[in-house]
Amino acid sequence: MPAHRAHINRVLSRDVPRGKDGVKGKLAEQSRNSRFLAVDFSSLQLPDPVCQMFAEAFWNQVDVKSDRTVYGYWYNLKTFARFVAETQAVRGLTDVRSEVLARYIEWLNAQCDQDGKPWSKTTRYSRYMTLRTLLRWVQRCRPGVLGEIEFPFNPFSWKNRDSRGVEKLSAQTLHAILKACEQDITRLRMLRATADRELASTHDSSIDSISTRGELFQLIDRHFGGVVPSSSQLRGRGSVSFTRAFRTYGGRPRIRECLYPVSGALLPYYLAILIHTAGNPEAIAALHCDCLQPMPLLDDRELLVWAKPRAGAVQQRSFHSTASFEPPMLVREILHWTKRLRPHVAAAERNRLFLLWANSRVAALSGVLASHSLPVFRARHHLPRFTLASIRPTVLSMYYRASGDLRQVAAVANHAHLSTTVGYVQSPEVEAQNRVRVAALQSAFLGHVVHPSGNDGPPTTPRRTPSPASGQPLPATPAVSMFGFDCKDPFAGIAPGTRPGELCANFLGCFTCPNAVITADAASLARVLYARDHLRAATGRLHPARWEAIYAPALRILEEDILTRFSAKELAAAEPLRGTLPPLPELR
Repeated sequence: MPAHRAHINRVLSRDVPRGKDGVKGKLAEQSRNSRFLAVDFSSLQLPDPVCQMFAEAFWNQVDVKSDRTVYGYWYNLKTFARFVAETQAVRGLTDVRSEVLARYIEWLNAQCDQDGKPWSKTTRYSRYMTLRTLLRWVQRCRPGVLGEIEFPFNPFSWKNRDSRGVEKLSAQTLHAILKACEQDITRLRMLRATADRELASTHDSSIDSISTRGELFQLIDRHFGGVVPSSSQLRGRGSVSFTRAFRTYGGRPRIRECLYPVSGALLPYYLAILIHTAGNPEAIAALHCDCLQPMPLLDDRELLVWAKPRAGAVQQRSFHSTASFEPPMLVREILHWTKRLRPHVAAAERNRLFLLWANSRVAALSGVLASHSLPVFRARHHLPRFTLASIRPTVLSMYYRASGDLRQVAAVANHAHLSTTVGYVQSPEVEAQNRVRVAALQSAFLGHVVHPSGNDGPPTTPRRTPSPASGQPLPATPAVSMFGFDCKDPFAGIAPGTRPGELCANFLGCFTCPNAVITADAASLARVLYARDHLRAATGRLHPARWEAIYAPALRILEEDILTRFSAKELAAAEPLRGTLPPLPELR
């Protein structure tokens, strides 16, 4: 029988003196910059030993965490410091025990937003789990600093069930965001083109005399590696001429914007690529310089390839190579625009596509940095509030509403399981569209059973239901709706929400009916275009509440679902026929 092996102590020890409270000596780097975030533990209203303990636990974990996680850790630590300042529950390391955690959970449950709403379970869970993670690290890696702590088990139960999902944007909002991105990209292209022409027209320049902006660009490239120097760097020869030139041409921010991306300048490029790819915000922000790959046998298309660490798989989408606002062209522009910054960034981030000048240094774009630039972008283009997380589910929902094929949407989203895709596309609009499709299939099946085709005999005459208003049987001829579409039986009760014998609630817009069949001939399409223009013309004439309740849904179906199914050639052929149609009655 083999002898029992002696226990091996796997805790790494470091010869650092401990203070009187059992904590290791004060860290030399309690306050420093973490990639994009300035962290200052001395600003926390915590006792010194407790502050030193959290600082060591924090800095030993942030190097392997994402930018969003690091930001969340620091923000949640400030929340705990506010709890300590308000309650005075922690005066030293001996006070960090189970009772304090219970008080902290009760304090979190009592917190409210500025509008008076209590914090959600997801928010409270995040605040608590950061504290728990750091304390568990201290227990595991610095034994003896803290006593035994019994962590509460699942203090925020059913947090995922009770949390509200990401709010999806409307199609109009998404189109407005993409249009705003294209406007900003066009402006930045003109700005860079002007700077390139000025630089190309400059042959030689003197550091002691700068007479044009092109000479200033040339001297920055020659003496400072393409990066605009700070005041401390302009000491000695040429400092006076540089200072005068910066003042003449709008200051350092204006000069930087001409040479390389600054904070907020990459946001329109990032949002456009995010919308086109329907990718995850953090994964798209981490795109590499070699993200474009050729497609064999398809010279006019390129693959955009990126990694999604959480899925452990490579994601890809194909796009036209020469389209002005599609990802391949945008990626090549960004590579050219950021070439001055690459020698000045850390080696670990040199292969990142999105590089910019932020916080007096060169940094790689992250989801947090992009989110900080969103308010200015929204205000400049008068856009409603939206978040980066809402773009992906919105794009996938639009794909599903247009195609109706869940597998096709899963291919766009690069999902391994359809159940994941279902969670993205579920929305009231999609559910209503699904009900319409199911009703259409059921109606077609019942019509095939009740009115079978063949040579067994003449087709059965449809049974008419008397109208409850008049008590008289309906005529056998089809009825004509307000927009000129024929309806076989407006009292059949086929559409969702209607009953047999009552006038169909959708009779004003029969093109939204499950039984509607709109062919591609010019006459039918002309009627659809005429109905669209008639609805648009009534927008400013009707009361907004009545318009939104009755006519706006029909117009959205026309513009986003029906007309998008026909080609530009078919729509162009129908345009001349609109003038031959009889006038439609006024909408009330």
